[in-house]
Amino acid sequence: MHIPTLLFYILELASIASAFPSRISNANKLFPRNLIQKLDGNADKDSLRYQPALDFDKDSCYHTAAIDIDGRVNEGLPRFGSVKRDCRDKLRLDNANVYTRKRCNNGWCAYITGMPWSGHVHDWENAVVFVKNNTIRRVAVSANGRYHSTSKPLLQDGHPLIVYHKLFLRTHSLRLAKDKDLKKVKNHYGEWVIADLVGWDGYPSKEFKESLLNHKFGKANFHLRDGQFEWSLEKAAKDGVPGFDCLKDGGDEYKDKDKDEEKNKHEENEKDEGKDKGKDEKKGNDENKEKDKDK
Repeated sequence: MHIPTLLFYILELASIASAFPSRISNANKLFPRNLIQKLDGNADKDSLRYQPALDFDKDSCYHTAAIDIDGRVNEGLPRFGSVKRDCRDKLRLDNANVYTRKRCNNGWCAYITGMPWSGHVHDWENAVVFVKNNTIRRVAVSANGRYHSTSKPLLQDGHPLIVYHKLFLRTHSLRLAKDKDLKKVKNHYGEWVIADLVGWDGYPSKEFKESLLNHKFGKANFHLRDGQFEWSLEKAAKDGVPGFDCLKDGGDEYKDKDKDEEKNKHEENEKDEGKDKGKDEKKGNDENKEKDKDK
């Protein structure tokens, strides 16, 4: 074969190979992890009071939002390349939601906080906080289908401190914060993060919640849906929450408390609206007086 013919043959093979690539050379640029616009936070006072505060080891992504303001569920994307690309930037911290559901009975209240992450196709982790007499008695965090728990969690302003990290030769999970974690917080803000919390009744509409509950997250589980919720409570509680019933909500004393809180919240909103209306009316009257003076 002549050299010119050989060169032409090689170039032709190269063009065919480029038309049918065997792999993506820079998948990060072609498949950036989804960053969607979060929902506004909306949860009851106790859920906010006991919400975990988070940090993230440097081998881990930040958390994200599971559903956006248009009701579209985050489909998630595979992990490509370094975790420091596309999923560990300040903008992601500013666009994260976490989701909660509670169960109260026999003097106890349990708060599950579900957290969506962007390091895998779908990655849901959760933390469960058990409270009695307004005191945190137990905190359990999920780790690949298991729970690690403590009766003496580290707290900051009443919030349990939890870290998202990568297990050796395994995937990511949550762990309870240690004393050394207090010395150096590793996220962009350098502070423990409390994302906007969406309560069980805090979605913009029933349809939003149903979309999230009915979505298929592959092998990952959204621990707030019926069935999974009770299973998670049982695994997290074990024998460390005596008297708590993982399977049913409490009586009227708990329901009345929630109703009273909702009523107070509604009254506060009405007061704020009244104040704003009064300010607008005063401003309008002042403007009319100025116009009369000019005349």
